[in-house]
Amino acid sequence: MTLGRSSTVRELFKCFSPLYCAALWGQFETVKHFGELCAGLQANNFCGGRAREVASHYYKMDCAEYLTWAKAKQDLKSYITHVRDTIDDPEKVQGKLNKEDKNICTNTCSAKLDWIQNTKNSSIQDLIGQCLQDIIIPILSELTTQREKDY
Repeated sequence: MTLGRSSTVRELFKCFSPLYCAALWGQFETVKHFGELCAGLQANNFCGGRAREVASHYYKMDCAEYLTWAKAKQDLKSYITHVRDTIDDPEKVQGKLNKEDKNICTNTCSAKLDWIQNTKNSSIQDLIGQCLQDIIIPILSELTTQREKDY
């Protein structure tokens, strides 16, 4: 039984994602569920707003804080994927990384993914603290430096 609201809901979801609506209405458990699925964390509504922004604007602070945390977690996972893809791409590497550097990148990425999966109550600061850049950037910069020298 839809009580005549199904067309209204359909129209609403054309302009706003379900995550956006849940954040707007302060439905923390729903927001958390979408966050666990990484569903639309970066999606913009038709005006360019994001779920975290609307939650913060309407003082749904538990939703806003959770979405900030979920974005930090997703950003870390995305960076790990980027690093793995880069070191596994023969065209990008072209023999410019030695085996030790490649192993450092692989082992660091694996350790960070394990940490993400095994740490259930991490804070935003914990996620930011897991940043790989201190270890990875010097190694990946060798690829860029070598590429620039080749031209």
